[in-house]
Amino acid sequence: MNNNKIKIARLWSKYEGYVTSRASIILGLDPCSFNTICIYLAKESQAPNPYTQKGIDVFYVSEKKSYAGVNLFRIIKLAKILKEQKIDILHCHRHKATVHGVIAAKLAGVHVIFSHVHGLRRSKRTKRKLINRFILKYVTKILAVGEAVRQDVLKSNLFLSPEKVISLGNSIDIKRFSDTQISKEKARTDLGLGQDCIVFGAVGRLAPTKGFSYLINAFAKTKKSLPKAELIFAGEGRLKTQLQNCAKEQNIEGSVHFLGNQSEMPKVYKAMDVFVLSSIAEGLPRSLLEAMACHIPTVATDVGSVSEILDNGTLGLLIPSEDIDALAKAMIDTSQMPLSKKTELTEKAFIHISKNYSHHVIIKKLQEIYRLEYEKQKHDL
Repeated sequence: MNNNKIKIARLWSKYEGYVTSRASIILGLDPCSFNTICIYLAKESQAPNPYTQKGIDVFYVSEKKSYAGVNLFRIIKLAKILKEQKIDILHCHRHKATVHGVIAAKLAGVHVIFSHVHGLRRSKRTKRKLINRFILKYVTKILAVGEAVRQDVLKSNLFLSPEKVISLGNSIDIKRFSDTQISKEKARTDLGLGQDCIVFGAVGRLAPTKGFSYLINAFAKTKKSLPKAELIFAGEGRLKTQLQNCAKEQNIEGSVHFLGNQSEMPKVYKAMDVFVLSSIAEGLPRSLLEAMACHIPTVATDVGSVSEILDNGTLGLLIPSEDIDALAKAMIDTSQMPLSKKTELTEKAFIHISKNYSHHVIIKKLQEIYRLEYEKQKHDL
């Protein structure tokens, strides 16, 4: 093994199963320059971890499920792993991993620590802000999934210097979504949809932050102008029954389809005529990127980093969140857009995300950040 490789530990609070988007970044790092291991504070899934099949060492600090608060035993065990593995950089994902990771890294003598923030409003509570004030001063850099998330981190933690927080961005496997060979007709047949309907689609957890109740109400208005319209949801969540009841109250339950979690997402996007993101809060939504990679015209609420993705509304319709009338109008307008304009718009959108949000772009940025901070640390020591 090349002893000059930078050894990186990626740390999460718990293992819940394989995450494709996460794996693509980890496995895409230059193997001649970086050696990566994965660590989880807790194990909440018995599913095999594919990282081990890819030759990456995986460690579980505990085989037990997650817990509330800080656990000293797990910090000590984590520190032991970091020291034994001679880690150069610890990359922590989200708050709990960062708290445990920072303390363990200090015990193990790891000097370069990253904290990765994946969404908005992660520091809105006073307790979290107080913990951050102590913990984040030991973090080398904070990585945000978009500029809006970066600004939110700075606004919520006024003690941080702007230089400490970096907008890394988010990414998808462009080719996976752009090269799908399935036809629209086949996709709709497989999903139980008619061929002559207008399909609006949404993707994500059935959770309050996604604003799906607003979408259902907007769809009810849309259907009055577009009788053949259908609405599909790909995802699971605790609001499923509530959303189903909402559709019943609007007398559109026969046109609203809850598909559950889907393993073949390119097929789901292929069935759509318009992708709708109705969120009331977002970081940098990967589902929007995926729809754009599939050349689907988009309607999205102006939250988080959505305007960054849509280039301030030039690549898709941007509307205020929680505005049912504006959402319905945008859905109708997008569905009735002339084919030539639709083709031009979706092609520009595809080019934009290919240049800015593909895995190889984010991998290149991350590698540069790793190298820079590692070299700085070596120089300072």
